[in-house]
Amino acid sequence: MSGKGAILGIGNVLQRDDGIGIKILSYIDAQYRFPENVELVDAGTCGATLNTAIVDKQWLVIIDALNVPGDPGEIRILAGESFINRPAQTKMSPHQVGFLDLIQLMRMEGTGPDDLELVGIIPGDLENGIDISPAVEQTIEPVIKMVLELLEKRGISPEKRDPPGDPDLWWMNP
Repeated sequence: MSGKGAILGIGNVLQRDDGIGIKILSYIDAQYRFPENVELVDAGTCGATLNTAIVDKQWLVIIDALNVPGDPGEIRILAGESFINRPAQTKMSPHQVGFLDLIQLMRMEGTGPDDLELVGIIPGDLENGIDISPAVEQTIEPVIKMVLELLEKRGISPEKRDPPGDPDLWWMNP
């Protein structure tokens, strides 16, 4: 296995497609069991307060909505350096400032993960609401497959739950 790491779901579940990272993380958690060296983190919109959750990790797989040009539901995988070192005026995600600032600060301090990969989904609707748009909703299974492939590259094979559980979509329950 490849060191301690985490799968982070990032997003605001109250802004429709922006919550896709959290929703996909919930589906992953319902379908798979992970070894002790892998933590699933519902990072929400925490930004810089994630320090304690990732300070001891060697790698991160981040799932988030990406505010970049493209079609809603388009999936992009970005390696750490390709999104960490972007100029500040380039807005890729509503959480960019806090989270990327944290990663950059941790790197300056010599702490935190060196190996980062972002699985990003281009949103179609960022208005207030809890439903995901159809184009972005269709990315759930393909993104799960991509995350599993990224883990496999690290020598990590989660165990499939039989039967799978129901995802904890806590924001959908009244």
